Amino acid sequence: MGTNEKYSYGYARKLNNYFKKHEKKYDLRLKANRYYVIRFDGKEMTKAFKKKKCAIYEKFFHVMKETFKQFCDFYKNVIFGYSFSDEISILIRVDKRIKNEEQKDNNRIEKLLSLMPCKLSLLFNRIAVANNLDLQNKDWLFDARIIEFEKREEVSQYFIARQAYAIDKYLTQLKGEHNIDYKLHKSDDIITELDKIGIKYSDLPINYRYGLMYVKVKNKDVFEFSNNITMLEKLCFIV
Repeated sequence: MGTNEKYSYGYARKLNNYFKKHEKKYDLRLKANRYYVIRFDGKEMTKAFKKKKCAIYEKFFHVMKETFKQFCDFYKNVIFGYSFSDEISILIRVDKRIKNEEQKDNNRIEKLLSLMPCKLSLLFNRIAVANNLDLQNKDWLFDARIIEFEKREEVSQYFIARQAYAIDKYLTQLKGEHNIDYKLHKSDDIITELDKIGIKYSDLPINYRYGLMYVKVKNKDVFEFSNNITMLEKLCFIV
C-alpha cells in the first residue's frame, strides 16, 4: 500500500471518536456527596489456605494482615478499612486533592475496579513469598465490587454486617478445631461450650475474634462494631 498521509495521529483519533462515545457510557465517577465501599475477595483462597482442625492458619493470617496494611497505606483516599480471612473492604470518598490528570483516576470507578485488585494481588503474592507461604504454584487474585451509600448509617451497618460474618466464621472454625457440636450456631452457645473445655473466648487474640481494622488514628485496636456504633462512625468519618 505504501506510505499514506492519512495514517497520522489525527486520522487515527478521528476514526476512534465513534468508539470513544460508547466507552464513555461506562466512565462513571465517584460523586462528591456519596460514600463508597470497595470489597475485595480472594479467589478460591479460603479453601486453599486452610489447615484441617485449625481455626486460624497463622502464616496466612499474617500475610493477609501485612497485605491489608500496605494496601491501605498505598491509597491515600482510604478512610477506613476492614478485613477478615481473604476479604478486604475499604471506605473511600472523592479525592479532593486532585492536582493533575493522572490523579483523576482516583475518582474513576472503572479505573479503581481494575487497578486496585491488581495492586492487591501483586502485594499478596509478594508478601506471601517473603513470608514463605506456600502459594501452591498459583498466581492468587482478588476480585472487586463497589457499593454506593448516601447515608452514614448505611456505611456503619455495612461494616457491622461484614464483621458479623467474620465472627461467625471464626466461631465455626473453632467448633471444628475443638470438636464442638456442629449443630450449635449461636455465638453464646458456642462460647459456653468452649468455656467448658477450658477455652475462654475473650482471651483469644482480638484480631482473630473481630478481624482487622485500618484507621487514620494510630494505636486503635479493632472492637465489636455493633457494641460501639458511635466509635465506628467516628472512625469512618474522621476526615
